[in-house]
Amino acid sequence: MGDTLTFIVIFLLRAAGLIFLLRFILQACQVDFYNPISEGIVKATNPVLNPLRVVLRPYRNLDTASFLVAWIVHALVLVTFMLNREFGLDPIVILNDSLRATISAVITIFLIAIFISIVISWIAPQISSPGTSLIRDVAEPVLSPARRVIPPIGGTLDLSPILTVLVLSVIQGSVLSALLPYRVWHMI
Repeated sequence: MGDTLTFIVIFLLRAAGLIFLLRFILQACQVDFYNPISEGIVKATNPVLNPLRVVLRPYRNLDTASFLVAWIVHALVLVTFMLNREFGLDPIVILNDSLRATISAVITIFLIAIFISIVISWIAPQISSPGTSLIRDVAEPVLSPARRVIPPIGGTLDLSPILTVLVLSVIQGSVLSALLPYRVWHMI
């Protein structure tokens, strides 16, 4: 496969993986599924996820089917890359690297949601739109434990995002590296 075709295939697979991870996160955070953005993600992923849910039932508010599909899509990205670079296909490396990439992507989505919610709170705290409410709904479940540790100072200055970003970054960097070290994915 040529480099351009490989790039396009990897791009499309990563976009599909992002959609399934967003579905996983939306259900994990119990966001409003009547939000137009949430509805779009649900409609886009249901044709793949509904047949899988017959076998893979959700665990509490964790949609195991969408996480598994995202993991498989990340594995396909890795296989596509390895075939293009003529690496040997090692199933353990593929499973390990794609699992780490999937978990890391979930953490990255939470970090982005936190940063965007911070910016929104500075620029336009009273704005109400489907996008802003969705971002707040995604960021709130990871920010609320930190708010119990660090309450707002003076009732207005919220330092909990600093603690949350620090903890998520440590998990994404150090903990995942120790448990699931990348072997090939970092080259993509």
